[in-house]
Amino acid sequence: MSDDSITYTCKNCGWANIWTRDEIARLKLDVVYRDDYEEYSLPCKNPTLRPSCPERRKVAVPRRKG
Repeated sequence: MSDDSITYTCKNCGWANIWTRDEIARLKLDVVYRDDYEEYSLPCKNPTLRPSCPERRKVAVPRRKG
């Protein structure tokens, strides 16, 4: 996987989440494969909330060719 990143802001707590392809691969999440992308449901990474933020976001990551 490359160092491409996915960035979004959590709708629940406002935290700016940044995920790399390597981080997503390490989570071993269930993935939905579409024609040209892979769809993941990612948790919010806000480290300051206790309990942690329950928000999840679906993101589409372009498939790597090759």
